[in-house]
Amino acid sequence: MMAGLRNGTVLCVDDEIEALNLRKAMLETHGYRVLIAINAEEALKVFDCEEIDVVLTDHLLKGQTGTALAAEMKLRKPGVAVAIYSGVAQAPEDIQKADVFITKLVTPEELLAYLEATITAKAKGSTSYIMTKGQGAG
Repeated sequence: MMAGLRNGTVLCVDDEIEALNLRKAMLETHGYRVLIAINAEEALKVFDCEEIDVVLTDHLLKGQTGTALAAEMKLRKPGVAVAIYSGVAQAPEDIQKADVFITKLVTPEELLAYLEATITAKAKGSTSYIMTKGQGAG
């Protein structure tokens, strides 16, 4: 990887510290700038003072759901892409508050492909970040 290469900024939110650090290391290895938060309150503080390309949040956070966090983030910055990244295989009923649901069962390559496509779409001015590959009919 060349020094200074930057693919985009990802805010990862998860209350499982080990999983969060592993995800951060994997994304940084692939050239992303990664910011982390362990709860919704911390995530919103980072979100408000940083330019974020994609938010990758766990759904079952302590004290708040990922979809509720997504809704608040969309109110503050409507153009941000928010993905719910969950160990639960079924999308939450209020998934429309986010752009996409991604199960943690996807491969790292699939996750990276989503991030790359989302950041590319955002750079072109698109607000359509929905990932259709691998998702069942809603």
